[in-house]
Amino acid sequence: MKTIKLTTLLVLFFGSLSLINAQDINLTLGGQFQFTELNTEGILSNTSVEPGAGLELGVNLSLSENWSLNSGLGYSFQRSRSAISNLSGVQNNAQDLEGENFRFMYQVSGYSEVQEFQNLSIPLNVQFETTGHTRFYVRAGASYNLIMNASQDSQAQRLTTSGFFERFNGTLTAPAFAGFGTYGPIDFAERDVELSNSINATLELGIKETLPNNAFIYFGAFVEYGLNDIKEDAPNAGILSFNSTEPTNFISNGVLHAQNNAGNEYINEAKLFFTGVRIRYQFGSGN
Repeated sequence: MKTIKLTTLLVLFFGSLSLINAQDINLTLGGQFQFTELNTEGILSNTSVEPGAGLELGVNLSLSENWSLNSGLGYSFQRSRSAISNLSGVQNNAQDLEGENFRFMYQVSGYSEVQEFQNLSIPLNVQFETTGHTRFYVRAGASYNLIMNASQDSQAQRLTTSGFFERFNGTLTAPAFAGFGTYGPIDFAERDVELSNSINATLELGIKETLPNNAFIYFGAFVEYGLNDIKEDAPNAGILSFNSTEPTNFISNGVLHAQNNAGNEYINEAKLFFTGVRIRYQFGSGN
């Protein structure tokens, strides 16, 4: 579905270029360095920014000496971090190595999680610029961000587990090789995450410097604010799950798709936010 949407957008965009006078078109090639954060709502509010970088191929359509339309295609690698100091949870339907059902209980200290993904973006902006050798510019609009290959990597400083077995009405706190005891620090296995695509409002301010041969270089600072929730799946489990085939390899379900003991989502909503700097080289026959 994501591939179909992207193909449709690209066909419409590049098809429209064939209707435009080539003398009005400029191409840009640039890079960006950004900091990304998931703006979240819910009982988990401890999120932080992570650095990333990307490339951009742009197309500018000159409307006048001061106004232009901008679009293109961008690719970036992005990361965001979430953390919880202390948490506890219960998995009621766990099974041990022998297939016996039990209640898995855990307490976690110093849980942190990094979400990583690739972003293929199509922007559409209006740009205003001053005149002269050195020009100031502002561009504003929106971007459609296709999120790909999303994954999570999580750790904990300390993990204490136990299991209640109804068959003998008792709680096991050992042995450690069976998944019961205290562990730490611990790295959980990386796993894929389902995220929806993001529509972002964009704003960029900067300087456009004139170069020889009708070329220009841009130095700008930008911000992109997500308008929609990118958290795709409703939570149906706690942060951790017991691994019945590898008892000491505990499964992290991630904060985006987990709930606490009371059944409340750790994150109700997540929006993609990133800000940074961009450098572009423009070549063509227009302004």
